[in-house]
Amino acid sequence: MPSLAKKILLSLVPAAAVLAANTQISTDKPIINFRLPAFTAEGYRAWLVRGSEARYANENQIDIKELTLSVFSGRADEKVDTLILSPVAVVHPTDAVVTGPTTIRVINDQFEASGTNWRYAQKDKKVSIAKNVRVIFRAEFKDYLK
Repeated sequence: MPSLAKKILLSLVPAAAVLAANTQISTDKPIINFRLPAFTAEGYRAWLVRGSEARYANENQIDIKELTLSVFSGRADEKVDTLILSPVAVVHPTDAVVTGPTTIRVINDQFEASGTNWRYAQKDKKVSIAKNVRVIFRAEFKDYLK
């Protein structure tokens, strides 16, 4: 015969399943001060999506205002490698992709980039900027023009 704790836990599982099945996310009201972390297989932070406001469009689309995307090293030090800022963005959590039609600012120790019509893919840690691209390198280029 199961212990009292197991009985209580087993009785809560169906109730939780019913609650989860009946829970709906409202798309008519925004989520204020939105935060969405993602972690590596080892449990370290991979990224943190923040926004002043978010709207849930569907299972793989969250519309964000005032995006701040912190991309971490993925190691135990949890160092921020890159910071991505944009006034408007769309997060696709299932694909680990963030896109935006408006401006982007990418800040890193080696460079700073800006432009419009952009895409960030977490899997490759790759930012693509399609229009009005401007890049400022902070690294020294020795013998680059020889």
